[in-house]
Amino acid sequence: MFNRIFSLLKLIFTGILLIAVLSGCSVQHQLLNRVGDLLSAETSSTDDDLELLMHASAYQLKLSESLLQEIPDHIKLAEAVTRGYTQYAFVFLMDEADRIESESIQKASVLRARAAKMMMRAKTVGMKSLAHHYPDLKDHLQGKGVKQAIKLKKQDAGLVYWSMTAWAGAISLSKDSPDVVADLPEVLRLAELAWQAHPQFDQGSLASMMGTLELSKPGGKPEVAEKYFNLAIEWRGNQVAPLISKAENWAVATQNKEAFKDLLQKAIELGQAQNDISNTVMRRRAQWLLDSIENLF
Repeated sequence: MFNRIFSLLKLIFTGILLIAVLSGCSVQHQLLNRVGDLLSAETSSTDDDLELLMHASAYQLKLSESLLQEIPDHIKLAEAVTRGYTQYAFVFLMDEADRIESESIQKASVLRARAAKMMMRAKTVGMKSLAHHYPDLKDHLQGKGVKQAIKLKKQDAGLVYWSMTAWAGAISLSKDSPDVVADLPEVLRLAELAWQAHPQFDQGSLASMMGTLELSKPGGKPEVAEKYFNLAIEWRGNQVAPLISKAENWAVATQNKEAFKDLLQKAIELGQAQNDISNTVMRRRAQWLLDSIENLF
């Protein structure tokens, strides 16, 4: 345990010193990239203290974003920053807003406004990095003609996924802002590119998002969305999130109350055997959804 703490402290202070004193030359750039590699490595925490994790993740996010300004071509660091802001918005802001809305609509609105702002921040970071590596991407997403078809690299699917997830999240929280909502076709095009590059990304996370986007678009078909959600569940590994996503999106949209209950109860049961923070958070959401069933059906 102490070795892990020492390594983390060494990483943090190394990152701060490098950002402060290093500039341009190739050796210095390599060192910065090495710190970027360390900061962008995704880990799964078994700590169930969400408040502690909230503060820790906020600190790492600010450090990572500062470093990214020095090495803007580091696509994995850009992915980590985009992912970090998106997850922070979902776990610590949007979920909390849902929980307290019955007690205070005003507080819930403040949290959602902050979440929307953070989602846009994540989207901006992600799309800026993608533009650096795919100069014609913006024109493609806007439906303009490009000289050559855009084909994303499989290893870049993570940055694309988190960018489009943040973008879609910002849209869902900005229904009173027509300019933001009007971006939905661009998100859908970006999602299709991600699907072509790596359909099984992150154990079904992308498939689950494809199902959610199918339900959100004009003329979206529930039966098509269900196929995506079923693939997500098939590919989910030990994660319960796809079960919950199908419940609160497809089951609610089709008003299938029995499927809603079955999916959430299964998620809670399976999640109890897993100790990572993702399953802990999602299991908590599953229980809240079950407790709110009369408001959804």
